[in-house]
Amino acid sequence: MKKLCFLLSVIFSLSVTSCQQAIKEMVKPEASGGPYEVYFVMPADLRGSALNDTLLAIYEYPMECTPHGDEYFKVHYLSPDNFKKQVISIVGNVVIIDIDPSNASEPFVTIERDKYSKTQVIVKLHAKNEDDLASYLPQMQEGLRRIFVNAELKRRIAVYEEESNHRQGDRLLRLQNVSMLIPESVHVPGVGAKDKDFFWVTDNGMAKESHLVVYSIPYTDQNVFSLEGAIAVRDSVMGANIKGGSEGSFMSTNKKVIYPEYKALNVGGKYIGELRGMWRMENGLMAGPFVCHIRLDEINKRVVFAEGFCYAPNDNQRLLIRNLEAALYTLKLPSDNMMGEIEITLDE
Repeated sequence: MKKLCFLLSVIFSLSVTSCQQAIKEMVKPEASGGPYEVYFVMPADLRGSALNDTLLAIYEYPMECTPHGDEYFKVHYLSPDNFKKQVISIVGNVVIIDIDPSNASEPFVTIERDKYSKTQVIVKLHAKNEDDLASYLPQMQEGLRRIFVNAELKRRIAVYEEESNHRQGDRLLRLQNVSMLIPESVHVPGVGAKDKDFFWVTDNGMAKESHLVVYSIPYTDQNVFSLEGAIAVRDSVMGANIKGGSEGSFMSTNKKVIYPEYKALNVGGKYIGELRGMWRMENGLMAGPFVCHIRLDEINKRVVFAEGFCYAPNDNQRLLIRNLEAALYTLKLPSDNMMGEIEITLDE
């Protein structure tokens, strides 16, 4: 009987602990701070150091293929004491500098998620001294940026999961037999497309515009999954279907101002070709950034192109293009299962 009582006591204790943990998780606030903002937690005396310059060079690095060189992130500073305050500690993207002579001989990085708020990501940079850390970080800069970019994409996808445009999503399924979460604000079908199966939707903005397109071509040549091959398809299809306001104006890929870039991404075990660059209207004045995901639909022997492009000549374009990019990651082909968390690695 004593053993039974002890066992029941342990089970009850574990149950209470589990419930307390669940309640604790439920009451965590949503991460605060603006999108694509990073908070450096460091002592004030480090802000004029070479280490600070290195960190700024990493996180304020110009985004690829943006006309004005919009930086990856806007940086803010917090002292370690201020970060301990409950209202401040819930910010979403945090970099904590840990300089301690007792640290390991080589600098290293650790990551904490959801510590003080939901979807929060804390990157801790550990080293024995600041010079060692400043020398170590440049070799990891792309990965350090990608940690927070992925976190922001996931946050935006979560918004789309709650507030997507079902009408345009159904239209996309009818036209291209694929699914994608279409942002609620992007709800107006584009006009003038030559191909009746060409999916085009826009927010019809005035000072700035956001657009999503999806189209497909038969899979006949693996060269489509290369920089030059992807550009050739894009220019052919987008030029035929998206026209400017003046006679003879049509969309093309701008290769003069910023040459496009192609990357091979691995997302949930699926290969995605990412084409990123600038678009322009030939015989017109409009231009801006675009990002395109290229997928092989093995079942239907076709290649699917999903693209977001924006126009905002007098504004920062980082958030516009990133929000469209988040939608592209929700693209599902007929053979796809629902993908879990976004994990992006560059193929060798």
